[in-house]
Amino acid sequence: MLEFEILARGLFRPSELHIAYDPSLRMPIDSTIQAHIDQLWQQQLTIARQQQIPLFDSSLFRLVHVEVDEGTLHLTLGDTTYKEYTASRQPAFVQERSRQQLSNPLAVCSVVETCDGFILYEQRQHVAVHAGRYHVIAGFFERAMDRDAQGKPDPFAAMRRELREETGILPADIAEQYCLGAVYDIINPHAELCFLTRLHILLAEVLTRTPEDDEIKQLRSLAATSERLRAFILENHGNISATGEPNLLLYGGWKYGEGWLEEVMKKITHKET
Repeated sequence: MLEFEILARGLFRPSELHIAYDPSLRMPIDSTIQAHIDQLWQQQLTIARQQQIPLFDSSLFRLVHVEVDEGTLHLTLGDTTYKEYTASRQPAFVQERSRQQLSNPLAVCSVVETCDGFILYEQRQHVAVHAGRYHVIAGFFERAMDRDAQGKPDPFAAMRRELREETGILPADIAEQYCLGAVYDIINPHAELCFLTRLHILLAEVLTRTPEDDEIKQLRSLAATSERLRAFILENHGNISATGEPNLLLYGGWKYGEGWLEEVMKKITHKET
């Protein structure tokens, strides 16, 4: 079974992404579930301290619904927290509930393409999910920080923040940015908006930048050709995060066509059987 599901796809500018936000649309929690969340959170804090992994609660947006209608990506968002997500991604908890009964926090991730034709990716460290796996630049969509000038949820701003924090890439370095759609991590249940960020700086310039945090073990690069991207996905399937892989696939489908996407999807699906 694939670790991910593609929920929606396309090429969406900020004006083609519509968000309906209702903070009351939360994960259903009764007293029993709350006790479970509190107990598990304390356990996770203890483990994180022992492993020297930073762990803190944060206010996140929750994905309730996503669809594409007449060229616009429509999102319905509610509220959740990282603490709720930590509990609701546990296998025993997931098995007893439908997807709509989970925390379902929304994250953002992006294929980053330099102006000299390279894709950036990373190897993750100091994280609770997909540690050691390859991933594109990513992070959670945070309610406290990621809003536009009118105070509305802004996933494009979230993606620019993550780029700055994890790589040192600044908004002024970005030539254009699009949302490629939404995907779902089935194993660690949460959704991610997938982006394409095209830079007007060279790979060499990116590598001189200083990240603001220490989440990336090593920033790597890949030549942005159909052959090299196909080979990377097929050679590393199972060692790419469950949201980074579909982001790469959506990028490849946009850049190299539907035939390329269908071929690679068929091959990775075959690997699962």
